[in-house]
Amino acid sequence: MSIEEYKVLTRYVTTFAFAFFLYQASIGVYTSRKLLSRKVFWHIAMCLGAGSYAILIAVNTHVSDIKLSNFLLLTYWFFAYFTYYCYIKAIEGFLGQDIKLLKPAKIFCIGHSIFQVIGGFLYLLTDIDLMFIPRTTPPATLFTQALNLTIYPSVLVVVVGFFGIITILYTTVVIWSELNKRKGKEYLFKAGILITLFVSCWDTLIGTETIGYLVPIYYLGYVFESMRFNMYYQDLAFTKMYNLEKDMVKLSKVAQFGFASASIAHDIRNHLFVLGTTNDRLEKMVDKELSPYTQKLRRHIGKILEVTDLYMNIFKKNYSSSKEKISVSQITQDALELVSDKIARHSVRVEIEMDDFAIEGNETELSLCLVNLIKNSLDEIKTTDSPWIKVVASSTERFIKVIDSGKGIPAKVQEGIFELGHSKKKCGNGHGVGLAITKQIIERSGYKLFIDNDSENTTFVINF
Repeated sequence: MSIEEYKVLTRYVTTFAFAFFLYQASIGVYTSRKLLSRKVFWHIAMCLGAGSYAILIAVNTHVSDIKLSNFLLLTYWFFAYFTYYCYIKAIEGFLGQDIKLLKPAKIFCIGHSIFQVIGGFLYLLTDIDLMFIPRTTPPATLFTQALNLTIYPSVLVVVVGFFGIITILYTTVVIWSELNKRKGKEYLFKAGILITLFVSCWDTLIGTETIGYLVPIYYLGYVFESMRFNMYYQDLAFTKMYNLEKDMVKLSKVAQFGFASASIAHDIRNHLFVLGTTNDRLEKMVDKELSPYTQKLRRHIGKILEVTDLYMNIFKKNYSSSKEKISVSQITQDALELVSDKIARHSVRVEIEMDDFAIEGNETELSLCLVNLIKNSLDEIKTTDSPWIKVVASSTERFIKVIDSGKGIPAKVQEGIFELGHSKKKCGNGHGVGLAITKQIIERSGYKLFIDNDSENTTFVINF
């Protein structure tokens, strides 16, 4: 191969590599605008470093000034180790952790990069080179002839190159073991790691003039990594956009529900005030035998007023209802009383295992939560054979469980089950409101609501 052929081949390969890495970096920049994550920065820096390494070699084949050619050679070494440092940081960002075992490799890359910058500018200003020595014999390799090099690698360069290969080999082993801990096979990364190790040895042999007819291809080691990084970050960006869209839909539902429920609750309150006033008059007119009924009516009117107040304000951040010490047994009885007709209509057997204890909260709201859970169970089991519901309370573990004869809720159905507007009930009977409001009330009260997947039957748990 002649020198001109060597130059042309080098230019084609390096220019193509530069264009490829510039494209990969631009994708990274575009993705980073969506992700707003610093992790993408190291991937972009890696692509720019590899691209710079490649294009400088192409430029150097056109340079006739000997001093500038020698300076560019020193610059290659800087970009080689700077790019590898960025590559390590990008891998750590991909894995989501700082790997302690890679710290020595990062220190070596930083130290050598700084040393190379100092050495390069020192040579440019004073002709003193810390790592190379003036050539005493004519250039013997195509590489040195094509790039017009008049400096020769010293023993220090050979030693540093050797330690560089050891560092890359060590880093390869560490990263490979970390990748094996992930669920995916990560074939692109592993292919890139092996190629990086190979081309590092390749370019070190060229740089130390052990072999002189090879074209520098160190940058090609990052081809696979850059593609995998972009695939990973684009997937993250897509997931983020998808979640944002879901959140927007959810917020829209909340806003619509809040507006509708507030309007309806406002109208209901107007009628309740009339009922309350009428009931007050009845209490003065009726005899003592009817008095318990009017008192019960007054109590329920008061509770409905509390419920309407809740629906008007449930999704307001600053809303807080009155709290007091209440009995778990009492709110359970209130809830069962409210659904007693529905229980009787569908012949559902109800069992209560009550180990009573006191909690702090709003009696009406927590009763409503139990009503929603019991009604949810009723809707699911009312058409089954021998349906039953069990309400269990434990003072030692401080929970209430609503268990029914169902055989659990499939994992897919559980996804979003507590979100507003989410309903899996048949025949359009559900509106996706009850469980969403129940969870909102319980969490606002400082407690937890979840599905017990370890139970044989369908079980909702309120943990106090």
